[in-house]
Amino acid sequence: MISLHHSLITGGQFTQNNYHGQKAPFDKLTDAIAPNAFHDSAARFDPPKCHPRTRVKILDHIMDWILGQGQDTPVKPFLWLNGGAGAGKSAIAQSAVERCKEQGLHLASFFFNKSDPTRNHAGLLVATLAYQLFQAFPGTEVQTQILSAITEEPLIFTKRLQQQFTALVVQPLKAYLSTHKFPKPQTSFLIVIDGLDECIAPTSSQKTILSDLSKSLYSSNPCIQIFVASRPEHDIALSFSSEYLCDNHTFISLDLDAQPEAKADVRLYLVDRFARIKDGFNKRTKGPKLDESWPAETVIEKLVKKSSGQFIYAATVIRYVESTRHRPDRRLDMVLELRPHDGDSPFAELDALYANILKSSSNVEKVLEVLSLGVLRVLTIKEETSSVDEIEKVLAYDEGEVEMLFCDLGALVTFSQPPRSTLKILHASLYDYLLDEARSKQFHIDLSGRYIGRHMACVLNYIASSDSDYDPDYFSSLGRRTASFLVRNSYELRWCTIPPELPRAAFSFPLERFLAPHFLSTGVPYRVLELVIAFLHVLRTMALKDLTWSYIEDHQHRNLDTVIIHPLQRYFNEEAMALVLALFCHLGSHRFIPWCNMHLTFAALRYKLPDLAFNILLTDNIFGTSDILNLTYIWIPDDKRQPGFHDAPQSTYFDYMRRFLRSISAPGPTVYAKAAKACFDVLPRLLVPSSSWERNAIADNTEDDPCPHLIFDDTYFGGPWMFTLDSCYDAKRPDSDDDEQLVGVDDERQQHEHERTKAMYFTVVGYLIFFLSRSGRSDDLMAACNKQQASFMEQSNNPFPIRWRRLHLEIDSYLARV
Repeated sequence: MISLHHSLITGGQFTQNNYHGQKAPFDKLTDAIAPNAFHDSAARFDPPKCHPRTRVKILDHIMDWILGQGQDTPVKPFLWLNGGAGAGKSAIAQSAVERCKEQGLHLASFFFNKSDPTRNHAGLLVATLAYQLFQAFPGTEVQTQILSAITEEPLIFTKRLQQQFTALVVQPLKAYLSTHKFPKPQTSFLIVIDGLDECIAPTSSQKTILSDLSKSLYSSNPCIQIFVASRPEHDIALSFSSEYLCDNHTFISLDLDAQPEAKADVRLYLVDRFARIKDGFNKRTKGPKLDESWPAETVIEKLVKKSSGQFIYAATVIRYVESTRHRPDRRLDMVLELRPHDGDSPFAELDALYANILKSSSNVEKVLEVLSLGVLRVLTIKEETSSVDEIEKVLAYDEGEVEMLFCDLGALVTFSQPPRSTLKILHASLYDYLLDEARSKQFHIDLSGRYIGRHMACVLNYIASSDSDYDPDYFSSLGRRTASFLVRNSYELRWCTIPPELPRAAFSFPLERFLAPHFLSTGVPYRVLELVIAFLHVLRTMALKDLTWSYIEDHQHRNLDTVIIHPLQRYFNEEAMALVLALFCHLGSHRFIPWCNMHLTFAALRYKLPDLAFNILLTDNIFGTSDILNLTYIWIPDDKRQPGFHDAPQSTYFDYMRRFLRSISAPGPTVYAKAAKACFDVLPRLLVPSSSWERNAIADNTEDDPCPHLIFDDTYFGGPWMFTLDSCYDAKRPDSDDDEQLVGVDDERQQHEHERTKAMYFTVVGYLIFFLSRSGRSDDLMAACNKQQASFMEQSNNPFPIRWRRLHLEIDSYLARV
């Protein structure tokens, strides 16, 4: 049979059809198609397809399904390939079509594109498929049936898709297969529909296409297979779970981050393309050529990681770098942000993609709020992704709200399966986009904006709620993880915008109720105290930013006052803790009780006095000590600060503690007496220095012995007096074994040891002078004073005569007073 526009020759018969001025059925068919949707259309010149030796596993899987060699027996009529934006779905579909063509398989395809008005809707879909079916079976019943259907119903292209598909595709194939078989290896007619998510006029037509096609195939067996490639959009996913499709489709997901071969494919693509770029540039340039090692292996790995297995990121980088008007190495530096770009953004195409997807959200404000949780690592534990349930709890969303928020954003995110459903970002580069205001514009997540304060409010509301599982000893608990966010970011808040939610949450937070179970127990968990310190700093920051919020700080200080008194009892009752409390309140305020690095000043006592209360000053590990309120931290410097300087949250906490102690007139005479007793216990165990410091030393006056290490500087926190010592006590051994050098080292060490001895003795005597004048009656202290009086006459040549004499005057005064 030979088909002409107006004639039909079947066997030896010639049939002339006259349409009397009306269009012939074939003309009607060609008028109703979308030529741009063909896989080989000129409108799709140089269409995306898989780079050689990539996507091998996925393409083999698809071809096995097409040829009936897959795991599903019998073969299911639908195959759904889904993946996020830029995952390479169209490239896979194109490569699959071309591979089928090479094998002589019959097929029809339709590549949707939302920017092309001829192929962004379903109106021309069936006609386009029918035209390709017509062309695939020349001189057969297929052509006869298609033309007859158009003749019988001239308005067939205005009918429902199901009716069109049945009349123009299903029935013609059934007629053909009633007398013929497909040539091997083909067993079915293949239809490829790519980019179904780009059928946007209207978006409901996505569901209509799948519904109508599946219904047409459901009750018949016309040997048709339909390969659909799309993003996992909400409506499409629902359609594949519907009655006619649920059990009749094979599913392939390009959740590429979970597939190691996807990253390997991206890496292969980058290596091959960079090699071509380098070769082409070196052949044409007359200037410096690219080095053989360009780009470095670390750069390739960085780009692979950024791609998250998505080819769109890698392809965008390659298109930018391969510009023949620029040096490739400089363009790559711009991609890596090693040099500024000249207005030609490397990621303009990617940015447009992200923006278009985010615009489809019905509530982008909440979408960004959820995404900012990941940016700020509010809920993250190590590398584990937070669950959807946890997100909804902390943000106080309704159950299922997160999934509905992202139902139109399947191109960017995916949800794992229950029971612990998680939200996973498909593009690592999405966060780069969201954090760069110049790129993301209205979708910018400003870390100095409202998000930190907003999430702090959510954290406070959550850990205060009845649903909270806050447990300071269990890091995996949601309450503990969210509290850690507040601790980590309390200092950052000072640079951020304070949203109205935060003052409300801070004021209503039930601090007294929250702390009571922890502060009324035998010890205060360190993580609870850490949270209190951060919370106090949040209150201080808000008050500094807006004085009208200072009432919140006052309110919560009063609440804290009611519970902090309980753990303070230990500082009143125990000798070691009394010493800590007395030093905490006065450190730096007087020459007899200056700031100093306790570890350095009393280094020689660290392992010699384990049984004495004084040893509490030498602890460098706050865990497991009696200092449950962490007051010793005030004299433990970190690697960057001297004693007397602390980070803002700690300083805020120390300010609060000193204010509270003043309000209850603490420490009192009993505490000072215990502190003095702790010092008397250690004094006899100290070596008496063999000499004093020179008389021309700093602070040389008649009130005190001279000391070159005692300085006055009013820039220090809490008080201006500072006792400094060279931290380099241990001289380094010389490289050679020269005897003179070794002797010099030993001399230097002896000098340092002598300085240590003087520093310890000088400081402890100063503590005693200060504490005794404030001490109340204590039998233990009185006994220690009487014992010390006896040694006064024995040590008449003390190296620090002024302090020694003042100490004994204070002892006399104390004994007379009590």
